[in-house]
Amino acid sequence: MTLTIMENEKKLDVIVKPEQRIREVYRILVENGRFAPPASSMQLQVYSMRQQRYINPMLTFRQGNIYEGDVLRINEKG
Repeated sequence: MTLTIMENEKKLDVIVKPEQRIREVYRILVENGRFAPPASSMQLQVYSMRQQRYINPMLTFRQGNIYEGDVLRINEKG
């Protein structure tokens, strides 16, 4: 499924599998230089624009009810 991940001013359309964990996909994008690495003490916050609520990043996309076309906004909470 295709969805958009936003961090600050960056937007990236990605194709993911519903059984992948949200945090793992974000980690891979950071490792590949798509987003800036988070500070080690920061907690990842994932906000679903479609659901208008925060999603636990440890869940899979399916468990978090993230579907095709959703937009996820990534924030860091210190």
